[in-house]
Amino acid sequence: MDEATNRRLDEIESLLERLRKADVPNGRSPPYTQRVLNSFPLASSGNSAGEFPQFGTDCQIIVFRAAVFVVTTNNGTNFWTITLRDSAGAVLATLDTSAISANTWTRLATTSITQPDATNVVLTVRPTATLSPGAIFLVPEVLLIP
Repeated sequence: MDEATNRRLDEIESLLERLRKADVPNGRSPPYTQRVLNSFPLASSGNSAGEFPQFGTDCQIIVFRAAVFVVTTNNGTNFWTITLRDSAGAVLATLDTSAISANTWTRLATTSITQPDATNVVLTVRPTATLSPGAIFLVPEVLLIP
């Protein structure tokens, strides 16, 4: 390549870097949020996993949050455990609804996270019932940093 082409490529790379930084304030990746996971079939089986983002090996999870709404029954005996898992099914973080009120949207969060290994490609969220809580609506979120 000639000198003019190299200069133009450098300008394009610089512009792309400025755009990337503008899209990601303070150098942090934006949180990932998805639509509400419907209570069916999640209410009937702890084996159901909600969809979640692909996970790049150059990221670190710093917080796992979920907005939850448990219909009717939810208490210290009948509650949901919500796990964030890697693509191999290993538990990375856990939340539970045992201390929240039923029929109210509540935000739960944890920063106690086991980082996925380098071969991980996707994250999943799995709600599991303890005894008989009401159906759960769930909006999970992870905050990642590069």
